[in-house]
Amino acid sequence: MTNVKPIQAIEPVVHRRFVAKALLRLKAELKSQVLDGAEADTQSLRLASWNLMHFGNAGAYEREVESMMYIAEIIDHFDLVAVQEVNDNLDALETLMRDHLGDGWDYIVTDTTEGDRGNSERLAFVFRKSKVMFRREAGEIVLPIGQRILERGEDAPADPSVQFARTPFSVAFQSGWFKFKLCTVHIYYGKASENSPEMGQRREEIERIARFLADRQAREQEVHDKAANFILLGDFNIVSPEHKTMEALEDAGFVVPDAIKDAPSSLSGKHHYDQIAFRLADDRFRLLRSGVFDMFDVIYRDTDAEQYIDHVWGNAFDHDSNNNVRDHDKKKAYFRKYYRKHQMSDHKLLWCEVRTDFSTDYLENVREGS
Repeated sequence: MTNVKPIQAIEPVVHRRFVAKALLRLKAELKSQVLDGAEADTQSLRLASWNLMHFGNAGAYEREVESMMYIAEIIDHFDLVAVQEVNDNLDALETLMRDHLGDGWDYIVTDTTEGDRGNSERLAFVFRKSKVMFRREAGEIVLPIGQRILERGEDAPADPSVQFARTPFSVAFQSGWFKFKLCTVHIYYGKASENSPEMGQRREEIERIARFLADRQAREQEVHDKAANFILLGDFNIVSPEHKTMEALEDAGFVVPDAIKDAPSSLSGKHHYDQIAFRLADDRFRLLRSGVFDMFDVIYRDTDAEQYIDHVWGNAFDHDSNNNVRDHDKKKAYFRKYYRKHQMSDHKLLWCEVRTDFSTDYLENVREGS
C-alpha cells in the first residue's frame, strides 16, 4: 500500500473517516479498471501519462495532504508515469515521492523551460524501481534547424521560432525484455481558434517532434542495426481524433490505441488533449490494454461538496479573491469548478499495459535456429 504519511495528518476526525472511505473507493475502482485482467507483474508494464495541473504552485494550487494521498494512490497502480506541468518549485513532487510513494519509487525531472510560453514548467517521469530501469540516457530535444547559425558564410542567429515553447523530454528505459525511448511533451496551447497563429504553432510542434523521433528511429536502426522502440506521450493539446493536430501525430507513423484516441481527456469531455502514441520496430511488442481514468467519478464528486463545505474549509473559503462573501450555493460552485480541479487536475489520466516478457519469442527463435 502507498500513502506513507498517516491519514491522521488530516483534520478533523470526521473528515479522516471520509478520506478513508474515499481511498477505499478509489482503490476498488483502480483495481477494477487497471489491475483486474492484468498480466503477471513480471510480464507487463503499466504506463501512464498525467498532466497534474500547476503541480508545485502555491496559493490555490497548493495540494492538501488529502489530495496528495489520492494522487499517490492513482500513480501507485502504474509502474511508469509521465507527469506534465510540474512547477519550478519541486516541493510538491519531492513530498509526493518521499512521504506518499516511498522508497520503492524514483523520478527524473527536467529543469524549467525559459520564456513566457514555457510557463516555468518541468516535465517528469516517476517510476517503480522494481519494474523499470533507467538506461542512463536522457535529454531535452532541440531541433537541428534551430541550431543553424551559418548563412551564406556569415554568422547568423538561430531562428527561435522553430523550437518548442516547452522542450520535449526523452529518456531511455527498460522493463523486463522491453527496451524503449519514452518522450513526453506539453505542446503549446495559446488561442483555440482554428485560424490563429497559436493553433498553427500547436500543429507544427506536434509535427516536428513526431518527425524528429521518426527520423531518430530510422537512424538508430540503420546505424546501430537494432530495433528502436519509441513511445511519445503527454499533453499534445489535440482537439479531436479527426483534427489536423491528430493528423500531425499520425502522419509520422505514430499509432494511438483506440481506447485512448476515442476518449476525451479533458474534464469537459470535449477535447482529446492527451495521448499515448507508439512507433515501434520490435515485432515482439504487444499492447495489452489501455484506457482513460476519470478521478472525479470516484473522489471529489459533485455529491461530496457538502462534506468539504462543512468539514474542510472552515473560514478559508467564505470569501472569494475580491473578498466578496460566498453563500452556500457559491461555495458548492467553487468546489465543483475550481477547488477539486486545483487539488487534483483539469486532465484525466491516460494509461496502457504493454507486454515486457519476450522470453517465449526468444526461446522459439533459438529452437528454430534463427
